[in-house]
Amino acid sequence: MITRVPLRDRLIEGLFVVATGALVANTLGIALLNSPNWPTGGDSASHLLYAWLYADGLLFSGKVLPWVPEVFGGLPFLSYYFPLPFIVIALLSKLIGIAQAFKWGAFLAAMLLPGTVFVASRRWLDMSWAGALFGAMGALAFLLHEQNSIWGGNLLSTLAGEFGYSYGICLAVLTLIAWLRAVHTGRGWIVAALLEAATGFAHGFTLLVVGFSTVFLLFEGKQFRRTLGLLARGHLLAFCLLGGWLWPMIEMHGLTIPNDAAFPLQSWRDLLPATLWPVGAAGLAGLCLQLVPAVRRRWTALQTSALRYFVSSAGLAAIGFIAGDQLGLADIRFFPLVWLLAAIVCGWLFGHALTVIGEAWQPKRKIALFMFAAAAVFGLLGWLGQQVRQAPDWALWNHAGLDSKPQWHNLASLFPAMSGDLWSPRLVFEHDPDNNDLGSTRSLEALPMFLNHRPVLEGLYMETALLGPAIYQLQSEISARPSSPLVRFPSGSLDPQFAARHMNLLHADTLLLRSQQAKSAIESSQLFTRMAEAPPFALYKLRDFDSHLIELVRRPMRVRPSHDWMQDAFAWFRTRSLFDAYLPVYGNVALDKLIAPNPANAVRVKSLSRHELVFETDAIGSPHLIKIAYHPRWQLQSKGQLALAGPGYMLIVPQEKEIRLVYGHTLVGKLGIAVTISAALYSLFALWSRRRQTQLALAGEHALNPWWPALTAWLVLLAAGFYFGTHSPERVYNRAWQAMAANRYAEASEGFARAYQLRRPPAKKEEALFWLAKSSELAGQRAQAKASYRELAERYHGYWLSESLYTYVLMEKQDGHADRAAPFAARLREEYPGNKWTLKLDQVK
Repeated sequence: MITRVPLRDRLIEGLFVVATGALVANTLGIALLNSPNWPTGGDSASHLLYAWLYADGLLFSGKVLPWVPEVFGGLPFLSYYFPLPFIVIALLSKLIGIAQAFKWGAFLAAMLLPGTVFVASRRWLDMSWAGALFGAMGALAFLLHEQNSIWGGNLLSTLAGEFGYSYGICLAVLTLIAWLRAVHTGRGWIVAALLEAATGFAHGFTLLVVGFSTVFLLFEGKQFRRTLGLLARGHLLAFCLLGGWLWPMIEMHGLTIPNDAAFPLQSWRDLLPATLWPVGAAGLAGLCLQLVPAVRRRWTALQTSALRYFVSSAGLAAIGFIAGDQLGLADIRFFPLVWLLAAIVCGWLFGHALTVIGEAWQPKRKIALFMFAAAAVFGLLGWLGQQVRQAPDWALWNHAGLDSKPQWHNLASLFPAMSGDLWSPRLVFEHDPDNNDLGSTRSLEALPMFLNHRPVLEGLYMETALLGPAIYQLQSEISARPSSPLVRFPSGSLDPQFAARHMNLLHADTLLLRSQQAKSAIESSQLFTRMAEAPPFALYKLRDFDSHLIELVRRPMRVRPSHDWMQDAFAWFRTRSLFDAYLPVYGNVALDKLIAPNPANAVRVKSLSRHELVFETDAIGSPHLIKIAYHPRWQLQSKGQLALAGPGYMLIVPQEKEIRLVYGHTLVGKLGIAVTISAALYSLFALWSRRRQTQLALAGEHALNPWWPALTAWLVLLAAGFYFGTHSPERVYNRAWQAMAANRYAEASEGFARAYQLRRPPAKKEEALFWLAKSSELAGQRAQAKASYRELAERYHGYWLSESLYTYVLMEKQDGHADRAAPFAARLREEYPGNKWTLKLDQVK
């Protein structure tokens, strides 16, 4: 039976949603949100390109997961990122324009978060007005904290481009409450499953917490089997609803580049932002008031279960934060849910206590209590107002638009010289921190918007770009201050000669520079011609550019092992002797059966489109290099063989004259789409008929257990947290660094050796191995030091390689083993020309 909500309650809830949303919007600047300016700032400057492409036609042409050739030599957009925010932005763009839609769409979830908590607390948990109000105020305090701008969830993180996470946490709160109510009442599990699927469609980390936290619901009642069945059906339905997107992502996860960057804590404030201090104090006061029997008895079974479930979910997120590194996941993505869920619980405790105490008082005292509650709300708002310092300034910078930035008009004056089309040779640009005066150091990644879709090499979502390691290597060769964002694949230094050859391979003929150091190096090489200039920017053309998007392979080829192919391809790309010697191919290609290519130009392009390439060739049986990033969704629909070649391209050996290459779906992808459509139709039918929910509701209310099952689960969480905390690789690593800083080098060596064993990500293992070598060297353990430096040189290609090569060569020479040092010295000079360690080695006699 559906209970009608009084009109008065609906008006109050609607007013609260609008008021809190307006408060967030006012913090960002409503006039700026409504302006037609192209937004910028942080990653948003690069997100803008994808949102524009998606809204401009990709989504509405039926391409929910399209191929984007504008960046990285081709990118499977949204195959590994989260589509929901971009779908919202695309739909909004049809109503208010793309620039406004991007700004409102990016912040929509943040604006709705406090109101979502308020309405869900009232409607689904039957919380008192005060309980729902203070729960929502806790969510607002979380939203406005400014302790960091990268962890996710707060306004600063959203301004920096993490809007997908904002959608994820908002939907996660709804999903947790929906699952709780479904388990408690026996109905509504389809709604919970739909919300869970939406949570996954918004962000993966919030889905992990939501999915695994439902285990705690098994302890919330005596009907274990019914609860288990309910959860199993709901999770299966959510998994099927996500099938068309999630299943291919799981299938092709091995084609991504994990981000091994570490985010060490600087102080206790990192875990307890100032905006949450009064929320925590209110929660502590509310917890103390639970000692009053009248307050404690007024909790309903559902509300008590909500307290336990949210605390348990926050504890699970905390375990994810502690163990993230050992699980191979980004630990910082878990902790925002700890803040949010804890803040909501604190608000519920405080508001509930006020409600019960107020109801026990005489009417005049109730007024006094109401005034106290109002004072608490306005006091919190005043405190938040004092703490919110950066968000308005960031919003002004972002939403004032590209046109307002100091150097944008100078850059824009070069657009006519840079423009082309989707199939023009690519543009490569110098990374320079000074480009922040364009709105963001990532603003150049949106250039295809202004160049008639002409592709550039760099973009966002670098973890999903197979050509990313090679592209960032090239970036370092033309940049005075390269970005080197891929920890596993650190880049080199200015090297115009090698850059020219790499540009040919990466099908890039135009170079945009800013720094005087890079301009001088490029001009001194005499390999480039200056096309145009608008200080501080200068545009150059590669003189001997002879690349084609589709061309015959004329250099020798070698079949290489597919295992760790990306590391092998990167080592080949950056090493002159290997780069000159062959083209690596990864796959089952019989080189002895290939036909030597005809010297004449044998390839004729018939049609090129975003999702299809058709060309003719006279060189049947000869290898053709397609200078587009490889992806399993690219499928050869003519006779022949498709393989992966360095540095991440597609290689085709055709067996007929016309070659047709289509970007479609793998078998898993097609199955996932079919399952998603079926699950969606089932959900619509079930919601319409409500037959399932009615049958389950006949079982009656869910009898809840006492607190001891939850306490047992919390003890398990504490034990897991203690274990992961004490066995944390980062804890061992930090202790080794403390010994290092205190000049206890032998002790530090032991610690770094242990950290090297415990750490999982390759970049972090390499870092621990380097400091193991360095601490052993400083401790006088030369044999151990040399062995560690040599192991690093033989196994890793990361940031520490150049210094390790230099130090190993120096130590071997000092020990009279010049013959052992020679090959490593040659490698240093070849792979790192111009590097400071190479220059330092050349000074050693």
